[in-house]
Amino acid sequence: MRIGNAEREESAQALAEHFAHGRIDGAEYEDRITLVWAARTTTDLGPLFADLPGPHPAVLLQPAETPPGGGAMTAYGPPAGLGHTGFPGAAHPGAQGYGGPPTYGAAGLPAPGHGAAPPSGLPAYGFPQHGDPAPYGREPGTGAPYSDKSKVAAGVLQLFLGGAGIGRFYTGHTAIAVAQLIVTLVTFGLGAVWGFVDGIVLLASRSTDSRGRPLRP
Repeated sequence: MRIGNAEREESAQALAEHFAHGRIDGAEYEDRITLVWAARTTTDLGPLFADLPGPHPAVLLQPAETPPGGGAMTAYGPPAGLGHTGFPGAAHPGAQGYGGPPTYGAAGLPAPGHGAAPPSGLPAYGFPQHGDPAPYGREPGTGAPYSDKSKVAAGVLQLFLGGAGIGRFYTGHTAIAVAQLIVTLVTFGLGAVWGFVDGIVLLASRSTDSRGRPLRP
């Protein structure tokens, strides 16, 4: 069943509540939010909540539809061919949950450890390179270089201008920022609550910029 912006906004608010309760971390929250705004049907939304308790979006709680000719049809589930998305509950042999090691899409590729170089031929995006310059210092415990973006600035921008996605534009998460702006416009300002909640998330979590570097304190 196809969904609209109202269902996407409700899904985003549900994920924010799960983050606030510590059920998903900051990186998972950002990944799932991006997928929520790319979702077109309940089939796309289902895997994002498969490993989470309530609250779920109301559209996922509707009873299963019965297609013409009889036989039950599930209201949502993992789309065909996406068994390796990494979301628990994806019905595909060998699919990895959040607790298992990632396969990186191909057998035989090693799972890089913290700070390790990416496999040959793969981009370095998301791999902290601890030998890189760190003009703003390094994060205690991980040694990852801090971003040039400020965590406080990003959070405050979202709290006061989150309806336009300004804080997310600042951190480089353009897709989330554009989605927040569109939601605010199509809901005549009501969707700005998403940006406000997102500002709290940025301030309360270990947030990163678009290059995966932790925001500096």
